Amino acid sequence: MIDFNKKADGSRFADIAKMLDLSGNTEDELIDSLTDLLRRLNKSLNLPLSLQEFGVNESEFEKQLDRMAAGAIEDPCTSSNPREVSVEEMKKLYIAAFKGEKVTF
Repeated sequence: MIDFNKKADGSRFADIAKMLDLSGNTEDELIDSLTDLLRRLNKSLNLPLSLQEFGVNESEFEKQLDRMAAGAIEDPCTSSNPREVSVEEMKKLYIAAFKGEKVTF
């Protein structure tokens, strides 16, 4: 979500990276340092880095994707997200989370 939300409020995440004394000369570099740190932390705690690693079945995931995305958009918490998100973007976010891919849109 950090990579998705940085387009709406990247300075917030860059500030966190600076407070943690992470490397980077630009906002994007600082944010990448932050997300790299979080991935390394998850790995060190033996936490799965994707829904697939967690054991979510791919065919079941694909079957439920539309319903999950629509439900996430309707969730009251979604309206407080720094960046507005459409159903199609939510699907892409779920797919990225399933595969463990960096969000680049």
